[in-house]
Amino acid sequence: MRETIAVPPGCSRQGARQVFGSPGRSFQLLLARLIPIGCVLVALVGVGGLCGWIFDIPRLLDVQRGQAVIGINVACVLVVASIAVWLLHTQPQGSAWSRVARGLAVMLVALGGLSIAEHLFGLDLGIDLHIASAQLQIPLAQAEAHRAHPGRLSVTTSLYVVFQGLALLMLKARRPNLAACAHWLVVPPLLASGLAVLGYAYGASSLYAVRPYGTIAAHTAVSFLVLSLCVLAADSTHGFTSIAISDTSGGIVTRRLLPTIPIMIFVLGLVRMKGQELGLYDTEFGSALMVLMSTAFCVIAVAWTATTLHKVDLVRKLIETENLSLNSGLESRVRERTHELSQVSSQLRLVNGTLELLSNQDGLTGLANRRRFDAHLGEQISIARRSGRSLALVLCDVDYFKAYNDHYGHLAGDECLKLIAAALRSCCRRPADMVARYGGEEFALILPETELGDATQIAHTAINAVVQLQIPHEKSPTATYVSISGGIAVLLHNNSAALMITEADRCLYRAKHLGRNRVVAAEAELGQAIA
Repeated sequence: MRETIAVPPGCSRQGARQVFGSPGRSFQLLLARLIPIGCVLVALVGVGGLCGWIFDIPRLLDVQRGQAVIGINVACVLVVASIAVWLLHTQPQGSAWSRVARGLAVMLVALGGLSIAEHLFGLDLGIDLHIASAQLQIPLAQAEAHRAHPGRLSVTTSLYVVFQGLALLMLKARRPNLAACAHWLVVPPLLASGLAVLGYAYGASSLYAVRPYGTIAAHTAVSFLVLSLCVLAADSTHGFTSIAISDTSGGIVTRRLLPTIPIMIFVLGLVRMKGQELGLYDTEFGSALMVLMSTAFCVIAVAWTATTLHKVDLVRKLIETENLSLNSGLESRVRERTHELSQVSSQLRLVNGTLELLSNQDGLTGLANRRRFDAHLGEQISIARRSGRSLALVLCDVDYFKAYNDHYGHLAGDECLKLIAAALRSCCRRPADMVARYGGEEFALILPETELGDATQIAHTAINAVVQLQIPHEKSPTATYVSISGGIAVLLHNNSAALMITEADRCLYRAKHLGRNRVVAAEAELGQAIA
């Protein structure tokens, strides 16, 4: 008994096609469109920082007055990293532009690693001064002013750059394990920059200013956050992104909950903080309101996702049930067709057997026909030669049969041949012996393992059997009843089927010449009349 599944609204076949076919693909296309946008925004932040230093525009360096500014080297990192992500996302692997992107990633790793070495070992490699004065043509005094600001890569920012560079090096690598590592390497800068963004949004300076290791500017933190998300989205065949774009239950949960819950909790926390700053409620009420709104939103998001997963599961069960039904119907039809084919095959075997029998049997007498006689004689000659055994052939002819037909009619002649055939068959008792209708009123006996004497005795027995039928024959000069004459040939060393038939026919002609109703052997050429 098959289970019947009720399909809720929106779970039709078209709905099933939408659930299983399009959401993951649509999300992948959305990510593909957002990556260039994110790269352009990060590059604009970097270009804005460079313009701020070149043209001395403080507003481009410090979006929040009194906070950290974006350094020249950080601005260059953002531009280079955004270009590398763009190239790795848009260009095929192994192309020249892809190799350029890998080279830019190596530059980022080198810059971050050297900056960390400066902090750890107290070195002054002048990386920031070199970038400011040599590449951007900033006067040395202004470059020194840049040194006065927290322009050199801090330890935390240097770590960001190293992790971003390593992630870009391994992004879409040919080896799957290396390509998957890119998604893990980008997690530390993603979490750290997200924490800095929360610090700026909620006014918690300890989240973005880790003294004495330096601080990170607000737009720098947002840029690293966006850049990390772009790296994650750029490779959809490995890591967590491959799950997010899939049409599995995990993919649905990821697309529904992962982007919405963190963003909404962030927004609800910001609303709660601003309301408290405006004096709309105190801290206790704000905390309770935050918990209530967060709980309500999470319940709604989970319920929404659970409803979708429930529909997906129902559709999947419906499709599985229909597939089982179709498979059962197909199996039933296959069994029916197999049974029909078996019956047809049996009928064909029966028909083929009948046809084979008809093709080898004389239609009037039921004896073997000339075709079967030729085949059997050839087979017995081959067996006799291989085993060194004897073989005899007897050719018989009804005496004056034309006169019998003319006097008694053809129907009587047919009945006469049938009786003679039955008499001759009674003389051959061994399985290998064969009686055949050689043609017209002529018959043949093939006698394997039979010497000349035994063949002569069997031939005499056959002539006597026909005589005993006492079929009247008024037009026969030999006797008043139907008789036969025979010729015997035996297999010699070099005899073939044709030679044996020729020899037996010659002996038959000799028996007719001697008066008929007798048998003549090939080697003795002796006749014996049988009354």
